[in-house]
Amino acid sequence: MVACADHGRMTMHLSTLLRSLILVGAAAACSKAWAGEIVFNLNFPGASLGQIERLDGTHFRCHVRGQEDQRGRNRQASWYYFRMDHVAGSDVTVVLTDFVGEYHDKPGACPMGPDIRPVFSYDQKHWQHFPSMQWNEQKKEATLRFRPEQDTIWIAHVPPYTPEDLRRLLHDLRDRPNALIEIIGKTVQGRDVPMVTVTDLQTPDSGKKLVWLQAREHAWEAGTSYVMEGALRFITADDPAARALQEKVIFKFVPMVDLDGCANGQVRCNANGYDVNMHWRQVDLRTPEFLRLMPEIWYTKKAILDCAGHHRIDLLVNLHNNETSEYLDTEATDDKTLRLMRRFDKLLSQKTSFDPSKPLAQQRLAPDDTNSLYGQAQIPVLLMEQRIATSTKLGRRPTVADRLQFGRQLIEVAAEAALTEQR
Repeated sequence: MVACADHGRMTMHLSTLLRSLILVGAAAACSKAWAGEIVFNLNFPGASLGQIERLDGTHFRCHVRGQEDQRGRNRQASWYYFRMDHVAGSDVTVVLTDFVGEYHDKPGACPMGPDIRPVFSYDQKHWQHFPSMQWNEQKKEATLRFRPEQDTIWIAHVPPYTPEDLRRLLHDLRDRPNALIEIIGKTVQGRDVPMVTVTDLQTPDSGKKLVWLQAREHAWEAGTSYVMEGALRFITADDPAARALQEKVIFKFVPMVDLDGCANGQVRCNANGYDVNMHWRQVDLRTPEFLRLMPEIWYTKKAILDCAGHHRIDLLVNLHNNETSEYLDTEATDDKTLRLMRRFDKLLSQKTSFDPSKPLAQQRLAPDDTNSLYGQAQIPVLLMEQRIATSTKLGRRPTVADRLQFGRQLIEVAAEAALTEQR
């Protein structure tokens, strides 16, 4: 049996070789070897999967690869994304396994459960949740049984959004009159980190509020990219509501912080293994070593502090996804900032699909996450978590369309909350 390796990412043990089917490169030799049989392919941006055991002709056990941090700790298996070829008309069974890892140095974390349903697509554009899934709580395994309508199917944890998707979005925005796209830095692997500024250029900035949104500090949290796209497409559109907001608010967007992780199918750490939502207090802009190890944090932090040095940031929302929880939290303590954040929280619940599982929390959940910018520089940062499991408000698991719509809602509510506050 022939196996293809993806640049050394996978090592096949001889004991499992005869019952394993792995195709990562889709090289010509491998394609010929498996002609007519079901083939797994990971040769596209964002793809990720570990060992694949072939239990019989159409029955597979697929191990989620996961990612560890720079210390070899905190493995999280929150991302899988793969393609299966030659599947049309077959009764296929895929068992997803190896989810159990570690979170904040506490073993046993499992980012999967009975209400977290994978998605599939026949074209990598239109995604839907599998209609059924069997969850084995004891083994922590998810079993999918399906009969594909077409010969190729893509399967993922949530609908993917890669740097190529972002590139297409930015291309669409490049001629919008009030949108400025600039590069604020580069990732470990040399990818450009873009920032988009949107405001009415004919109105002086001095009287405007400033709202900052950023996403994808954790690569697996692709739902936040659809929120960003919905927000950007709305606020840059030739729409009276958008133009009215541009006259009163400066909007700043860092739509994808960890581009390397998003391209390489990683989970929450950059290419050097550092969690991109941690180390924000630790990263000192005067120290070159931090620029080398964590450039994604270094450049984004610098852009935020540079902006705050010229114009007060009224609200910074750091977007994340969570398996089953949805909430806001902050380290802010001053009355004015907390008043604005509570108003924002209330408006989100009243006017959007935001479905909080707990009230706005004023706490220090992690000592070095992005919220720590408040203690360092009085930046009013809110962490926003949005669940991928069923939303009681929506009555279903959130879809791409839901995320896009929420992007517009988020912009409108953030602006309303900021504009209500008098300087």
